[in-house]
Amino acid sequence: MDLNIYIIDDDISIRQILKNIILSKKLGNIIGESDEGEDGLNKIFLSKPNIVIVDLLLPNLDGIELIERAREINQQMLFIMISQVSSKEMVARAYESGIEYFINKPINVNEVESVMKKVIEKYKLTETLRHFESAFKLLKDMNNNQMMDNTKQSIKEPVKLILSQLGILGEAGSKDIIEIVYMLSNNRIHKNESLTTYKTSDIYKLLCDYYCNNYNQMECSEKAIEQRVRRSIGKALRNIASLGLEDYGDFTFSTYSNTLFDFQEVRMEMEYLKEKSKYRGKINVKKFLEGIILFANQA
Repeated sequence: MDLNIYIIDDDISIRQILKNIILSKKLGNIIGESDEGEDGLNKIFLSKPNIVIVDLLLPNLDGIELIERAREINQQMLFIMISQVSSKEMVARAYESGIEYFINKPINVNEVESVMKKVIEKYKLTETLRHFESAFKLLKDMNNNQMMDNTKQSIKEPVKLILSQLGILGEAGSKDIIEIVYMLSNNRIHKNESLTTYKTSDIYKLLCDYYCNNYNQMECSEKAIEQRVRRSIGKALRNIASLGLEDYGDFTFSTYSNTLFDFQEVRMEMEYLKEKSKYRGKINVKKFLEGIILFANQA
């Protein structure tokens, strides 16, 4: 399935270059273009493209505000920002607004092609997840034991891969995170429960009970589980922040920095690592787990 793409840039030559790249590389369908922000915002609401390529500096409405307003209405639309602006603060603001990637002008053909392919892949994975959610509802009445085995095989391996990308697979808390995702995914199938059903303390208690029932662990400390999990997620935050300092466009950084963490906290950790702040970034355990479940189910 070819995705629909809309281009918003006040420079007609840039729009033409982007169209030539997209069409020559067969990256999707160009369904429209605009040369200023307000018109572009109105047109994408009407045409509902899958991907929008938008300039940062636009007449009437800048790219960041355009994206923020668009995402209030349509969360499924993905954005790529292009600009000559090289300020790290401005690039950070762009990521906070919800972009997938930031491309610096002048336009580089290979970079545009690479970024487009990554964003297209993400869009298709997200669509797969939506179908997966529907399939979950249809399958929930199947035999429990068979479904548990299927869930174990389909969930645990992708989770291990994600934790490996984050650099924490060897941490003690990674085993707990894997079991939590498996346990919550299983409850999602059989009990129609989502992560929002639980407090964080409930999750640690459920895991403790799960260990006792399935691994014959007679003594299990919820506090110890919490400490292991938080320590591992904290290390993941530090690793992501370090990647961001090296390269804002790093695939692991751009994929996980605003899905597994609050991006403001990632920036705070980056400032701490640069020794420009005495405050570290904070983790959100439920956001991290929800993000892991999302990505694992896409695999």
